[in-house]
Amino acid sequence: MRLSKTKLALIAMGASAGAYALTLPAFGQDAPESLLPEGFGDPVPDAPPPPPPPAATPTPPPGPSAAPPPSGPAPSAPRLPAGDDFAGDEDLDELGLDEVVFDEIPAEYELPAGARRSLDYVGPLNPTNGGYGRDSFAGFDGRYLQGLMRRLDAPVPSRWLHISLRRALLSEVPTAASVSPPDWIAERAWLLLRMGEVDGARMLVQRVDSDRFTPKLYAVAMQAGLATGDPASFCPLVARARRTAETPAWIMADAICAGLGGEGARASALLSTVRRQGITNGFDILFAEKVASSAGGSRAVTIEWDGVERLNAWRFGMATATSEEIPEALFNTTGRQVAAWRARSPNIPISGRIAPAMTAAVLGVFSNRTLVTMHAALLPEMDPDDVPGSPVGNLRAAYVRDDIGERLGAIEALWTETGGRDDRYAGMILSARAATLIPPQESLIANANDLVASMLTSGLDIQAARWADIVDDAGGDADEAWALLAVGAPEPVVDNSYSRLDDYADRAGSGGRHRAQLLAAALAGLGRLSDGEIEDADEDLALGLTTENDWTNQLDRAARSRRVGIVALLSAIGMQSRTWRGVPPSHLYHVVRAFRLAGREPEARMIAAEAVTRG
Repeated sequence: MRLSKTKLALIAMGASAGAYALTLPAFGQDAPESLLPEGFGDPVPDAPPPPPPPAATPTPPPGPSAAPPPSGPAPSAPRLPAGDDFAGDEDLDELGLDEVVFDEIPAEYELPAGARRSLDYVGPLNPTNGGYGRDSFAGFDGRYLQGLMRRLDAPVPSRWLHISLRRALLSEVPTAASVSPPDWIAERAWLLLRMGEVDGARMLVQRVDSDRFTPKLYAVAMQAGLATGDPASFCPLVARARRTAETPAWIMADAICAGLGGEGARASALLSTVRRQGITNGFDILFAEKVASSAGGSRAVTIEWDGVERLNAWRFGMATATSEEIPEALFNTTGRQVAAWRARSPNIPISGRIAPAMTAAVLGVFSNRTLVTMHAALLPEMDPDDVPGSPVGNLRAAYVRDDIGERLGAIEALWTETGGRDDRYAGMILSARAATLIPPQESLIANANDLVASMLTSGLDIQAARWADIVDDAGGDADEAWALLAVGAPEPVVDNSYSRLDDYADRAGSGGRHRAQLLAAALAGLGRLSDGEIEDADEDLALGLTTENDWTNQLDRAARSRRVGIVALLSAIGMQSRTWRGVPPSHLYHVVRAFRLAGREPEARMIAAEAVTRG
């Protein structure tokens, strides 16, 4: 059987069919004058209300929860953004995958009805394991939602908004109105891929029986296979995919599958045709030949990277599958999501995956537990003499040293391993649970700012709140810890008054003005300032909280009707900046407020705390 030969071939070349998930690069953008896509910037009249959505399924928030706000009516259906040319199509692949016509594939049923997988509700997460419920996207037209997903320039600057959007996209939900189930799944998976979430994207793609694939889903499946370095995933799809989209990528995939299945002559003929017709470059063909011959072909293929100026998804996927080392300089031509590719590749030594994993954690792809586990896995490979003072040694010392001063020194070393802002934040994620082991003491007030920030990177809000009394009494000596607890604690535990906020802003000065603005906007969005205090903060700090436009109106409707998936998606639309420095305080206010109104205060608080830490 071809599949069994394929699996054996992959084992032989070092890439299993269950390879760790990776992702494809997306093209970021510098912070524009407005973070909102065209069509969101100006106020517009409300659209007529749609038919009533299905009854909401209660979705209790995880961890500490706030009292739920009153539910509002179902949201009015926003207009489909003008034009069909949504950003994102050009990123699918340069090998022809962006030229397919998105028509339904003719049905070719291969399974009895009882064995087919239902597409009524698709997604691995439900309210019991972190999902947002089946009504997460209810009440909005599917074409509109697909448009939003396509225009979103992932990744977003917020780790916690990324986590919330991932949960929304992976929630078990029905197909949105006016789109086909496979295309709805494809759009969700494609956005997850651009976010760096290949595990989730691949899980969604594999939920669809192969005879139900549409051209759009074929294109996304190709990307998922490249991102995971798993060319065997092409093989169950390649015959129908070629009848739907005769692109260079699928022709070469056909050759790869032929080679892995022992049909060397057919593989050679297919690749010769591609080379003769000149429909793609010779370097990418050479990679296809290398993978196809890995099952025992007679010709050894050598990859020379000289003259290659950029890394694309095909090259990464093929290099990963064959354990071909990619020149480090080529990673500078890709997006930040590529860190997740490398960090999750089993063909890269663990020592080569640590740095990418730290970047992936900042994005929101990896957790504190994952980072700690990866560092622990590195320890057996190290020379014992190299452990002290290394990140692995410092992490171990942060947990096991008896002396608090030594543990603090080890934790601080994790924060300052390298000098970048994101590197420091990554170190704080790595040290989060170790930070909870430092007991609150007045003598440690100088360390409170960073310890509290570290804990909140991983949602350890209850542990962070233990510092509240000491921080509240310290005044300006612990301003940042106060600000973090003011927005991040499960309930008000420090002085949240406007006078205290005003003192913070004065001490922050011009260099810290944006951070003070974000803090004020977050406090207002969380409802931790009175109406009068919100007005004062809005005026004194020029927050722009009263601005209304189509984006704010839609976000408010979705929030009041507790459509958490739409809240997460629209929030991401409003925060399309490379860094927190480019996020306006008014946008943060509306995002935090929307999550709170939707009954997701924990997410609101963590997004707010991240803004204070990184803004």
